Amino acid sequence: MDQYSVRKQVVEGHTTYHLLDARLKMDLGIAPDLGNLAYQFKVNGKDVLIPVESLKDYSDKRLSGRGIPFLAPWANRLDHDYYYFEGRKYLLNDSLGNLLRENNEPIHGLLFYERRWQVVTSGASDLEGAFVVSRLDFYKYPDLMAQFPFAQVYEITYRVKNGRLECTIQVNNLGNSNLPVHLGFHPFFRPDGPRAEWRLTIGAGKHWVVTQPQYPTGELETADKFLPGVTTGVALDATFIDDAFSQLARDSSGNGHVIIQGRTQKLEVLYGKGFDYAIIYAPLDNTMICAEPQTGPTNAFSLQHEGKFKDLIVLNPGKKFEASFGIVPAGF
Repeated sequence: MDQYSVRKQVVEGHTTYHLLDARLKMDLGIAPDLGNLAYQFKVNGKDVLIPVESLKDYSDKRLSGRGIPFLAPWANRLDHDYYYFEGRKYLLNDSLGNLLRENNEPIHGLLFYERRWQVVTSGASDLEGAFVVSRLDFYKYPDLMAQFPFAQVYEITYRVKNGRLECTIQVNNLGNSNLPVHLGFHPFFRPDGPRAEWRLTIGAGKHWVVTQPQYPTGELETADKFLPGVTTGVALDATFIDDAFSQLARDSSGNGHVIIQGRTQKLEVLYGKGFDYAIIYAPLDNTMICAEPQTGPTNAFSLQHEGKFKDLIVLNPGKKFEASFGIVPAGF
């Protein structure tokens, strides 16, 4: 039996792709027509991610808190029903039906439940692992362009290889104007044991100071000032976190690291090329913890417009951007 394979199947009316590693007993499930969502990741039959229990409920009830949603063309919150880029103000339109809101604020972009992803290819080999490549021609859809009028194409590759989940996102600017890039992924984890036993290590030099409700001010402090010991490992205890971290310490392979340790299960999120911001979300219960790869801090467009964020990624016409992250599970 080959180590890697791809199984295509229909689940609750949705065509899904399962990337399988028979030797390590890994199963990564992707639902392209639900926002290109990684809806489950199992190792030895145990959940690495908080899984989507019902694809129908996830879609119909607009559920969150499961799998790995893709966040674009902005990640996390906007502080207004508009945003700025290169001095121009762009208004959002609720009547188009593709805005998500939390506390009445736009959140998580336009693609959380997007159905128009198309699978480009999939396959498996010892060299490439098991993979599936999906594409969204954003520029073809008036309801998306009306909210974010920048002609672009997204292409996402999910892969299972060498004991890890790997994900690469590519953005291609097809327009004749510059394209702002602010995107991310939102993996939801629930390691074993109670929250009081969970330990968090964030390999980052800086923490972005926030206001309420959790908007960065542009001011930076050391990560260890925000949470003493977090760069080498600290118990979560009663600490609420919904914050951005940057200046990631990168290893010889170019990866930054966030490590979540449960009682016996360990989750390591690798921040590869292009993902220079770690958004950590840890609510004060035993529900979840998230280590989100992003290309900028929350509310990046406003911060850039106000002169508080200088590193917004801007693609010139005809240019491409690529970023990658990985998840390495242990103890499952």
